[in-house]
Amino acid sequence: MVLISHFMDEVEALCDETCILRKGKAVFFGTVEQAKQAGRRETFEDAYLMLSGEEGENE
Repeated sequence: MVLISHFMDEVEALCDETCILRKGKAVFFGTVEQAKQAGRRETFEDAYLMLSGEEGENE
């Protein structure tokens, strides 16, 4: 099953593995914990923002 969501708490609770896209290309595939490690962030939402390139876009 594939779940597409912009709600990171939902993804974190429901998914065993995640795929993060940047401009339509996969930049990360793995678990939530692996995403936090790869993004060097404490929360999955912050890791998603960093890995997807959206960190700081709206600031």
